This record gives sequence, C-alpha cells and structure tokens, in this order.
Amino acid sequence: MRTFSQVLIVSFCFVLGGCGEGEAPISNDRLIETFESGRTGIWVSGTGPVSQILGDTDIGGETQRFIVKPNDLIQVEIRHSLDNADRIPVERGDLVRFQGYYDWEARGGIVSLTYFDPEQPGSGGWVEHEGTRYD
Repeated sequence: MRTFSQVLIVSFCFVLGGCGEGEAPISNDRLIETFESGRTGIWVSGTGPVSQILGDTDIGGETQRFIVKPNDLIQVEIRHSLDNADRIPVERGDLVRFQGYYDWEARGGIVSLTYFDPEQPGSGGWVEHEGTRYD
C-alpha cells in the first residue's frame, strides 16, 4: 500500500508540473472576468504575447510601456516602473507573465505596480520574461 501511495504522489507531481520545478501555470481567467465586469483597482495576473512596444513615459516616474494580448478580445498595457525595477528586454512576439494592479479601460486595461512592494498584497507585482522575474 505504501508503494502505491508513493507512485500515486510521484504521478501527481508529473501531472502538476514537477512539484515546484519549472513555472507555475498562470491563468488569465481573473483578468478577463475583471475586464468583462468593468471592475478596476484589482490585483490580477496574466500571460500573453507582447503585441506592441510603446515609448517610455515620465508620468510619476520613468515607466516602460508595452501591450500584451491575453486573448483575442482584449489587450493590456503594462506600465512597468523603471524607478523601482530593471527594464525588461521585451520585443514584439515575446511571451510574458505578469502580476500587478489593474485599472479597467475599454480596450482591456492597464496593469501597473509591477514591482516589489511589501506594502501591497503578495508583496506587489512583477513581470517575467524568458525565465527572469523583473520586480
């Protein structure tokens, strides 16, 4: 019976992605639900390809901006503070994962606060690109 239990646990680890090895899956469900309901001021996570690189802004600090398309219906502008985190070397077509503070907008929304902040839920946000977390 013990051997069966061990085999079962190991099998679940492979199914779930290696029990801590590799990247945990990120779902766009909460992001899409938040957009569809018109909610704002919500912490979300998501993933998608970069569809457009926007110029940096200096509104409230230097900010890197780019558009991510979590699905075919919405696009999200990522506003990543360069005063609080390193620049992300993203290019059009790159896949990114992100967590941040969501503000609703008609085309999809804006995700900001993508940097470490112990005062925020989950210690703030981040963006992952090619295996590196920028926070």
